[in-house]
Amino acid sequence: MKNKKLNSAIRLAESLENISETYDLFILFIDLCDSTEIKQHCYEQQIPDHTWIMRTIVFLSRTARIIQQYSGSIVKTIGDEVMATFPFNTNPVDIIRCILEIFQTFDNLKSYKTGKFKIYSKASIDFGTCFDGQLIYSGVIDPIGTCVDRCARLGKYVSKNEIIISEEFYELLLEKNYKFDSFQIHHGKDELKGLGLVKYYKLSTDNS
Repeated sequence: MKNKKLNSAIRLAESLENISETYDLFILFIDLCDSTEIKQHCYEQQIPDHTWIMRTIVFLSRTARIIQQYSGSIVKTIGDEVMATFPFNTNPVDIIRCILEIFQTFDNLKSYKTGKFKIYSKASIDFGTCFDGQLIYSGVIDPIGTCVDRCARLGKYVSKNEIIISEEFYELLLEKNYKFDSFQIHHGKDELKGLGLVKYYKLSTDNS
């Protein structure tokens, strides 16, 4: 019993030590669109569940593979959404390119190119200082912090083939002289719970 208590105390102490470490990271959430509607359609038409499940798996697996090709790390999947991070020294333009490649991949994917089950996605990006919130060591930082909350909440403002970025990320793109030629840009601001007034930029592609 004493050994168990000692081991628990050691693990707690190690966890508290990690709280003091911070990481500057790019945060990406990319979400499969229309999942709820697809599930409802399958239910009403008595289409087997594996139809919408396979659509979700195709999206998650292909999206994760492209993110990794751009040196991103997959933190986790949350239902039909992928959460990923990129190191602080990543060129922010490459993250935009990564997302555009994901959009294009599904536009060209024969099985899900047209019709009811066509795959669309949407993305939100932010940058900031995070803490590592992982409970079980996985080798990948599970970030927690203001920029993570902001990035997750901004996702509600976009729809198919759209990207929403924080003001911080937008300024980093300007530093790289990014031209935004592929997008129509809409900027806005809104009160987000627990975050106050947040400015954002919505990038819509021609095929949104």
